[in-house]
Amino acid sequence: MLEIKKNFSLSKFNSFQLNHTAEYFCEVLSIEDCYEAIDFASNKSLNIYILGEGTNIVFSQNYKGLVIKTAIKGISAINNLVNIASGESWHESVLWTLKNNLYGLENLSLIPGNVGAAPVQNIGAYGKELSSFIHSVKVINLKSKKIEDLSKFECKFGYRDSIFKNSNNYLILEVTLKLLSKEVVDVSYKSLADYMIAEGLDLSKATSNQICRCVCELRSNILPNPKTTPNVGSFFKNVVLTIEEYEKLNKILKIPYYLDESGGYKISSAFLIEKAGWKGYQGKNVSVSDLHSLVILSNGKATGKEILSLANSIVNDVLKKFNINLAIEPSVI
Repeated sequence: MLEIKKNFSLSKFNSFQLNHTAEYFCEVLSIEDCYEAIDFASNKSLNIYILGEGTNIVFSQNYKGLVIKTAIKGISAINNLVNIASGESWHESVLWTLKNNLYGLENLSLIPGNVGAAPVQNIGAYGKELSSFIHSVKVINLKSKKIEDLSKFECKFGYRDSIFKNSNNYLILEVTLKLLSKEVVDVSYKSLADYMIAEGLDLSKATSNQICRCVCELRSNILPNPKTTPNVGSFFKNVVLTIEEYEKLNKILKIPYYLDESGGYKISSAFLIEKAGWKGYQGKNVSVSDLHSLVILSNGKATGKEILSLANSIVNDVLKKFNINLAIEPSVI
C-alpha cells in the first residue's frame, strides 16, 4: 500500500534545500502507485504537484496539496528507440545509451535531475535540446485518469518550454527517445569546441564519448555541486531576439550571438548579467557565482523569497541597462 505522509519537509527534495513542507507527500514506484496517489488527491480535492529530483525548482512557500515524487525505474531499447522510466537519473541514462552504442545525448551529459523532468524544461546544453530526440512521452492525464502517449508535436516543445511546463494535467511515466545508431558528433558550440581543442583533441575526429567527458568536465568546472553549495544551475534562460532587436541591443552593447533553429538571434544571458555587474555579487544568504553569472547560490540559510528577490533585482537591472527582459528558468512554487 502506498505510504502518504502529512506535513512533510521538502528540504531534502529540492537542490536549494529550502525547508518548506508539503501538506501531503508520497513517492511512487509504479503505475499502480500513481493511480493510488491520484485517487487519494481526488477524494480529498487536493491539488497535485509532480516532483522529480527538485533540481530546477524554487519553493517560496509551503505546498497545499499532494506532492508526488516519481521514482519509477526501467530502461530498455528496441533498435534505436530507447524507453526510459521517469524516475531514472538523466545522466546515468545518457551513459547507458553510450554504453549501448546509441548516440546523440552526449552534449546533454551531467544535467542534474531525473528523466521525467527532462521534457518539462526541454533541457538543453552545448548546442543540443532534448526535443530533437523525443519520439513520444507516456503520461497519465490527471483529468481523465487515462494513460496517453503524446507525440513530439503534441508536447509543444519550445526553448526551455513544453506543454508540461504550462499545464499541471500530466504525470510523466516514460520518455521514448529516437537516437542514432552511428556517431554524428556536434562540436559547434564554441565553449565546447574551445575546451576540446585546449585538451589536444582533433575536432574532426571527436567521438561521442570524448564529448561526454569534456561536457562533464566543463559543467563541473563552472557549476557548483548542489549537494555542497545549494543551487539549481542556470537560473535564467538565454534570450532569443529578432534581427531588429539584436541590432538595437548591439548599439548599446557589443554582444556575440548564434542563430537558433528558428533563425532567431540567441544571446547569452550570462554575458548580460556579467556586463550589468552582478557576477560574483555577495549578499547575506544569497550570491551570484563568480564562475558563471547565470548561477544563483545559497549558503543553505536562504529562503525562497530571498532567492527570488535577488533574481528579480538582476532582471530589473538588466532591463534598465539593456532593455532586455530576462526569464527565470526554474519553476517557482
